[in-house]
This record gives sequence, C-alpha cells and structure tokens, in this order.
Amino acid sequence: MTHRTKNGFISSETMPGGMHSNGMLRCLKVATLALAIMMALCIKANSQQLLSAEEIESQIIGHSFQGKKGILSVSLHYVRDGTVTMQSPIGAGAGNWRLSDNQLCVKLSSGPRKANECMTFVSQLDGTYRASNGLRLTVMK
Repeated sequence: MTHRTKNGFISSETMPGGMHSNGMLRCLKVATLALAIMMALCIKANSQQLLSAEEIESQIIGHSFQGKKGILSVSLHYVRDGTVTMQSPIGAGAGNWRLSDNQLCVKLSSGPRKANECMTFVSQLDGTYRASNGLRLTVMK
C-alpha cells in the first residue's frame, strides 16, 4: 500500500522489519538471477566432462580430424589398429596410440615433431573436441 508523506512524496508501505515491499521485490529479482546464473554454470560444467576411455574409443578412434592449436594446423587419423598418422604444412608423421584410463597416449616416432604424450578430451557444444594439450579437433567428413 502507498501513501503520501507529509512533504508530498509517495512512499510504499514498509514490511515488518522496516523493509519496503519494493526493496523486497528487488532482492527477490537479484536472488532469482543469481540462481539462474549458478544453474547455467552447472549445466555448462556438466556438459564439458572429460571423455571416458569408451567415449574416446567410439568418438576419436577410427576418425580423421583437422586439428588447430594457435596457428598450427594438422590433420590426424587415429586408426583402429593402434596407429596414428599426421599431416601438417611442415611434413607428415606417424606413430602409435594406446588408451590409459581416460587418456589417449600418442607416441609419434616419425615426422617433424616427435611426441610422446597422453591427452584427455572434452566434447564441445559445437561438435569439436578440446584436447588437454590445447589442440582443438574438428571431425573431417
């Protein structure tokens, strides 16, 4: 309920404890917004969980990818027989892969960049995969 004060201003009725109903409504709006933001962050966090070994096997192994990391671009193919091939503007390479827990361990024994690393993967909302080494993989059609 509103009323005029002695100086002519319109004031809302105060609630028990001295809080105005407009202030309470404002607090409720802020609390609702905060809850919505927290829920959105939880959904995003859950949608970006690490791929399991089974998911790596079905979504990464047997597929070809275009990978990007900064200005580096590379084509990768993880063959089901345990081999991996790569092609980049500076040369080609090959090696082997193995699964260890929820990681894909790759040992490139030939090519411009020899590597021996284990990576985890996170599926992104746009259909790409983000490897723990910073490589973003896009499935080649």
